[in-house]
Amino acid sequence: MLWWINEGEACVEVAAYPHTLHVRDSKVTDGPAFAVAPAAWTAFLGHAANV
Repeated sequence: MLWWINEGEACVEVAAYPHTLHVRDSKVTDGPAFAVAPAAWTAFLGHAANV
């Protein structure tokens, strides 16, 4: 599953797999990316929602 998150000019892609989420800048597809465990992504989203 792939999501695009678009806030004006800041866009990221999030690809969800059973044990890992992969995140990258949608405009720089050959640039840096990172992978996190689903629990870490959930914790990040919970924190981001409260900022």
